[in-house]
Amino acid sequence: MQLSPLILKQYFVTNLAVKAAIPDVASQDDLAKLMAGTQSNITTQVENARNEDNHRLWKVAIRLMVRPSEGSTFCPYVIDVEVLGFFEVHEGVDESAVEDLVTCNAPAILVGAARELILIVTSRGPMPPFTLPSVTFIDASKQNRKIAAEARGHQPVQNG
Repeated sequence: MQLSPLILKQYFVTNLAVKAAIPDVASQDDLAKLMAGTQSNITTQVENARNEDNHRLWKVAIRLMVRPSEGSTFCPYVIDVEVLGFFEVHEGVDESAVEDLVTCNAPAILVGAARELILIVTSRGPMPPFTLPSVTFIDASKQNRKIAAEARGHQPVQNG
């Protein structure tokens, strides 16, 4: 094991809304059948801001929204959570790698914080607890943003 060069200095939950659906079922068997067809759609919005005086200090905010998937007959929880984190990149990381390190890894760290919060809150709800899946933000790397932009016929979007 080694320590990550991306250091989470502090994070805050800035918004949390969880709405539990109460299904109209007559038995636990009916609930199990309903839950078997359940699919949720998870979307994210990420915002990164680099400190102008020290390019190794970053603020990263992520918003996660859980909604019913298209065609799903039931969604046990509708969730909206926002987490804000402050990060520092270790001085040993080459300057050219700092942005990718932050944009690809910081949101995943914040998702982990949101995952625990959502699991705790939904475990006290009327439906089975909801666990966010593991995710990656590798598509936010400079190279992958460039490839996606070229595929769309556009110039790459600057992040930060």
